[in-house]
Amino acid sequence: MAEKVTLTLSADTLARARAEARAAGMSLSEWIDRAARRAAVRDAARRHEEWLATDPDARAELEGFDRLADRLDGGWPEPPTDMVDAA
Repeated sequence: MAEKVTLTLSADTLARARAEARAAGMSLSEWIDRAARRAAVRDAARRHEEWLATDPDARAELEGFDRLADRLDGGWPEPPTDMVDAA
């Protein structure tokens, strides 16, 4: 559920945000929510990369999982469409 908050933005930032929201066909609230989520995900990804840079073993293990997932992704058959196919 969304919560109401009070924000203080510079006039320039508010004008740019309103223009971007209008161009995206979104309300200002929707656009700011999306921008905040994107910034949070971007920051989390940066922190994750920084952590991996300090732990080569963890990076190698994750890269191994990625290679395994790539190999398995094309190798699994499609699931049956109904129980008759499964029998």
